[in-house]
Amino acid sequence: MEKLEKEQVLHVADLARLYVKEEEINKYAVQLSEILTEIDKINKVNIEDGDMLIAPTTNKNEYREDEIGTMLEPETVLKNAKHVSDGYIIVPRVIGND
Repeated sequence: MEKLEKEQVLHVADLARLYVKEEEINKYAVQLSEILTEIDKINKVNIEDGDMLIAPTTNKNEYREDEIGTMLEPETVLKNAKHVSDGYIIVPRVIGND
């Protein structure tokens, strides 16, 4: 890709709402040209021939039948809690803490 003109750099800067100093225009012209060259390389890649890999996993859901298991007794659960009051586990307040 060839080097961008001064007007093109200023136009891009204007679209991005950026202030560009006069001495920075050449530097940004080169950098923008390099970016556009890389975008051209991506656009030229042939993706019609093969399977595209969107994610490295299949993300397949596994469904199982619900099974009734044994429940813990409330006394057993409360025995392992640090703070208990009237059959409930006391936890620190998270919302509305001023």
